[in-house]
This record gives sequence, structure tokens and C-alpha cells, in this order.
Amino acid sequence: MNKGEVSISYSRLRLISLIYIALPLFCFFIGWLKWYWIILSCIALFVCIGSADDNSRLNRLIFRKKANKTDADPLSDKKLVISKKLLITVIVITLVYLIFCGIGRLWAQSSDNLWRNAIFRDVIVRDWPIYYDKYDGALCYYIGMWLPAAIPAKLVYLISGSTEAAFFTGNICFLIYFGIGMCILFLLVLMHLDATKPKQVLMTVIGFIFFSGMDVLGVLVLETYQDFADMHLEWWAGFQYSSLTTCVGWVFNQALIPWICTALLLHEKKLSNYVFIGMACLFCGPFPFIGYLVYCIALGIKRLVELIKAKEGLKFAGEVFSPSNICAALIVFPLIGTYLTSNTFMSNKTPRKAFAYFLTWDSSFYILYVIFILFEFAIFAMLIAKDNKKNFLYYITVLQLLIYPFVDVGVHSDLRMRASIPPIFLLYVFCYKFLTSNSLMSPKMAETKKKRKKSDEFIERTNLLYAGLIFCLIIGAVTPVFEFVRGAVQVYNNGINDYTTDYIVTLNRDNNPVPDEEEYWPPENFVALKYEDAVFFKHFARKKG
Repeated sequence: MNKGEVSISYSRLRLISLIYIALPLFCFFIGWLKWYWIILSCIALFVCIGSADDNSRLNRLIFRKKANKTDADPLSDKKLVISKKLLITVIVITLVYLIFCGIGRLWAQSSDNLWRNAIFRDVIVRDWPIYYDKYDGALCYYIGMWLPAAIPAKLVYLISGSTEAAFFTGNICFLIYFGIGMCILFLLVLMHLDATKPKQVLMTVIGFIFFSGMDVLGVLVLETYQDFADMHLEWWAGFQYSSLTTCVGWVFNQALIPWICTALLLHEKKLSNYVFIGMACLFCGPFPFIGYLVYCIALGIKRLVELIKAKEGLKFAGEVFSPSNICAALIVFPLIGTYLTSNTFMSNKTPRKAFAYFLTWDSSFYILYVIFILFEFAIFAMLIAKDNKKNFLYYITVLQLLIYPFVDVGVHSDLRMRASIPPIFLLYVFCYKFLTSNSLMSPKMAETKKKRKKSDEFIERTNLLYAGLIFCLIIGAVTPVFEFVRGAVQVYNNGINDYTTDYIVTLNRDNNPVPDEEEYWPPENFVALKYEDAVFFKHFARKKG
């Protein structure tokens, strides 16, 4: 390695990743819990992070054993070597990308930020835990991504007394925090792809930005043309699998950490950290957690079968009942689980048309289903199938994406859109694994006519798949392009500080200011009403005042 390169091992990248995804949990525990629960939960986080590596000092202290490379994760010593200039380029691309997605509020934001801005402002200017005196309620939502950025903003608010200055500071800090997370995510992906060449790195990073299902084909086939001012292509089927850029622009608070958690699964060959990683995912995205959980269960079963075949079944128990998993399951999960289930909508509403939704479909809906899965993921999956014959996660990804259209839970089919966040992300990883591992090839001279014929057939087939995948990815890129154009049009019409995405201001108000939604108040999606009766606020949270 020369001076112009940076080398990072997986063990170090894992540690950085775990600290990053644990930071929202740490802020929440400090800000919401009674003092004795703070101590216990922070000790649990320390154990979860400190014991992640089999040969960590904490593990050696607990089990009183010396470091043993044969027991360690075989990928712990895997390294990613990348040039400093290339790394800086990735950082710059990431920050520019996030700004144009509305992160940091330096550009247009999606209409969903109407509520998210109000929540973020409350997190900044109100005392933790957040209670609302306009009605008998407490903030109860997956707020994890905002908490680290809110702390410096709170300091600005305490010093200046200016809500505007504090909110601006919070948004800039959020842009930085989110940007760090995106860079961690890209490093995890690049390490998995073993992509270090400039072409591979830039292809992977830019590919993330423009990866999407081929929604424009669905719009053309079904003729579901929309008002150009709306420009949200993904609703062409009445439900959607959101592109990666759509997730960043619309549901950033429940996308990034679930992506990092899913990316960690690509590297974690043992089960020792699955529960802790899952708790970080759950806190920032209950629906994406479902997608993550499916992978964990599948990988757990696979690991059990492998160890039984190798006559090492006891290792499975050791991995499942690791210090990290035990602390996460017995301490972190009850705190997070009781908090999220305190949400009024989650605790009181019965999911409508939940499972077996397909029983209500007629033949036209099945036709829609086939068109939907073809354009959203199936064509991509077929093009890369040959290279993924032995990829267990590939089959679990396809299976999840085949099933979710049949599940209808949430106000706007939220489970379909958000449980699919992890598998859509992995589909992107598999597509770019194919592209970075292959390339368009020219026929090569073989020793014999027979060998030359086989070689030519292989090259022709690979080139066809490669070109086909590139073509489909270009069609899919229309969706994120529309998202960027929507933002530009919005800035042109309303300016950067767009009132239409930030007029609720706070959830501590007497009425809903959103037109045609005045009767929907208090906002059950985001609060716990009559919180005194909820387990979390009764036993774990600090009391009001």
C-alpha cells in the first residue's frame, strides 16, 4: 500500500458501523429513560459493541481465553484498499447527492417532510422525553436517525434561544451524520464487491443513486400518466417498491440504518451480532426490520444445517447465545419494543387486509402482479441468475419480493413499500456484483476449435446478459431522474425554504393545519395517546416535567 491509499479492515469497518448504528440508541436511552435504566442499557450497548469481534478484549475477558485466529470470523481480516483521491470523490458525490435529495434542507424536500420537519424541530427544541400538553400525548415514532444531529442543535438553542438557528444547525448536522452513514454503507458494499478500481467504485456509487425498478415501463404499459408537476412514477401499479433514491428523499429516517444493517449481513458469517444489529434496524425502521428479520432467520437456519453437517452443533448455540445477542435480546429489545408499540396507531388499529390479500384479487389484479414483479425486479433477477446460482441471499431476496405485493398493512401499503427496503438494496448489490465481476468481452483464440466454440458461446452469453442488465438499469434510472427533476421544479416554483414542506412546525398544537385532513388530530401515527397506560412510559421513561 502506498501513501496515496487508505486501507481498512472489515473488523475496523464493522466496529465503525456498529458504533454508528448504536448512536441513535445511545441518544434515546440517555434522553428518554430513568437513570437506572440508562446505566443498564448503556452497559448493554457497550457489551454489544465490545464483544462483536470474537477476539475482542471484552470477549477474552468474559470467556478468559486467549486470542485465537482460528475462532475468529474469517472475514475479520479482509481489507479494502482504496486511493485517497477516490475516497474523497466518493465523499463529495455522496454529499452532493444527499443535498439534492433534500437532506439538510438545502434543496427541495418531498411532501413527506411536512411531518418529518415538525418531528425534527420538536426533537431539537423540546425537552426529552417529548410530551405534548395540547393533548394527552407523547412523541412515539422511529426517531432514531434525528437524535445524534439534534444534540448540537439543542446546544445552539440553549445558547441563542433561536428556534430558526437551532433548526438550521440541526439540519446541517443531520446532513453530516447522514453523509457519514452513506460513506460507511458504500465502504461495506465496495468491500463485499471487492471493488477498488476507480471504474468499479464510481460505477457502484453512481449505480446506487440511479438504481430503480423500471417504473416508466409500467406507466407506459398501463397508461397511468400523471400530472407532470407530481412526477412520482412509482405509484403506477397502485403500490410500489421504492427506488433507493426515493427512500433517501421520502423516508430517509427508516432507510439508511436498515441498509447498513443489511450490508453487515453480507459480511457476518456468524450469528453472534444479529440481534444487536437487528435492534438498531428496528428502532429506525420497524417495517424494514421485517425484511432484515427474514434474512436473519434464513441465514440462521442455513448456519445451523452447515454446523450440524460439520458435527459442530454446539457452535450454533454459542453463536446464538453470544454476549451481544443476550444483551440485545434481554435489555435493548424490551426498551425499544415497548416504546414503538406505545404508538397509538400501532397499538389500536387492526391491519387492514393484512395477509392472504391475494384471495380478494380477480384475474386483472394477477395480471397487474405479473407486470409489477417483472418491471420492478424479476427481469433484473433473471439477468443475474447465472452468477447467483449458489448465492443463498439471492433466493431469499427474490422470494421476499415475490411475496410482499400480497401483503397490505399500513395506511398506504407501508409494509410492501418498506419491508422491501432491505431486499431491493441487496438486489442492487447483486446487480453491481455482476457488473463489477464481468465486462463486455471480445472473442479469444482457443487452442482447439471445440474450446474456441465454447469460449465464444460463453462470451456471447455473458455479453448479452451484461448489455441487457445495463439497458434495464438505464430504463430504471428514469425514476430517480424524475425525483431530481421534481426537486428542481419545486425550487423553481417555491424556492429552497419551501413553506409547503414545513408549515406544521410542531406536533404540539390544537389542530391539523393540513388541508382536507383537519379531522385527523391528534396525529396517531406519531404519538402515544394516554401514554401513562403504556408499559414504556409507565416503567422505563422519565416522567413529564
